[in-house]
Amino acid sequence: MPVSEAVDMLEGVVAKMSEGATHAKLQSTCNLMRSILRDDTPSATSADRLAALLTYPEALMAPTTPDRSAPNGPELDVGVVLPPALPDEMGRRILDWDFNIHEIPAHELPALCFGAFLTHTEFHELGINKKRLWRFVQEIAARYRNNPFHSFRHAVDVTLCTSCLVRMVQRAHKDRVGQLSDPQVVVSLLVAAMFHDTDHPGVMNGYLIATRHPLAVLYNNQSVLENHHCSTAIALLERPELNFLAPLSKEQQTQMQKYMIQAVLATDVTGHMKFLKDVEDRLASDAPEKLDPSIVIQLIIKSADISNPTRALSVYTPWISGVMEEFFTQGDAERALGLPISMNCDRKTVQVAKCQVGFITFLVKPLFQGFSKYLPELEQIAMRNLDANLEHFKNLSA
Repeated sequence: MPVSEAVDMLEGVVAKMSEGATHAKLQSTCNLMRSILRDDTPSATSADRLAALLTYPEALMAPTTPDRSAPNGPELDVGVVLPPALPDEMGRRILDWDFNIHEIPAHELPALCFGAFLTHTEFHELGINKKRLWRFVQEIAARYRNNPFHSFRHAVDVTLCTSCLVRMVQRAHKDRVGQLSDPQVVVSLLVAAMFHDTDHPGVMNGYLIATRHPLAVLYNNQSVLENHHCSTAIALLERPELNFLAPLSKEQQTQMQKYMIQAVLATDVTGHMKFLKDVEDRLASDAPEKLDPSIVIQLIIKSADISNPTRALSVYTPWISGVMEEFFTQGDAERALGLPISMNCDRKTVQVAKCQVGFITFLVKPLFQGFSKYLPELEQIAMRNLDANLEHFKNLSA
């Protein structure tokens, strides 16, 4: 391409940019220019890309940078009424590993979740905006679909389990809790547990990938749903009335969002076996109490997410019905589309009891066994229930 033509194109692009166009955008355009001038082929791809910039709306040429300084105005919180603090009895009940979330009416779940947050001193120490946190909880609850399993009820259950595990770790390793002594980490972990399945469609990643769903395309088939849950929730924090982190510095906000994203991405089961192997190797080479804090954080949310079989059978059983309904519905859709039916999704062949035996044996038990080496308290509660439930479903499948 002649230099004069390239310069004309550059002038056209710059003319379309608003006065506040970012340095990065100009730098990107200049990088394309250099590529064009080095490329002597008749139809340079880079030249086409630069020419395409001329057709972009101004909003894309110079997108508005979110203003994080404005959301501190008290007028945004006018009219927001916080729910009452949890009654003492409920505060004690949610500390019970076998707490039955199924007994709580759906409309009470947001307040229960919010109240559970505030039982952790870290939410007070950090100085977050509680009125916006309450709004955020309500907004997240509204974004959950009414799925048989992946619902806001599941989200609150995972949050309460995460809460229990955080307290156990802090009790057992109060002199060596590392990152769990940082209020930013604790708050991030608990909030992430609440939104870890936000807007879940009730099907698995494999289905979205096989059908080339827009979300699978958007996230390059990598942790599709987990990325979507994060993106949905983090985007809500850009709304001033929901940004409960606004009182914190920009650096703190960025770091906490990073913690949240890391926690949710850890719930992708495709990395489960590799993670287990890593944990086993670390426990074999080091004293269990010296387990890296980042590993402990992943252990907590991964364990909470699949903790149903570690609860009393009466609490566990309703979750089985819900998840199998989702699996079978996905299998029906795969059959109708002529796709291979995913594991555990064929209602014509799957035996639910055997499915639970496999789930406990290959996923849940190895994870909790590893965690119990670091947190012996789990032996007395989670592992006891897990062994009893495994025996129950082995008998049913015999």
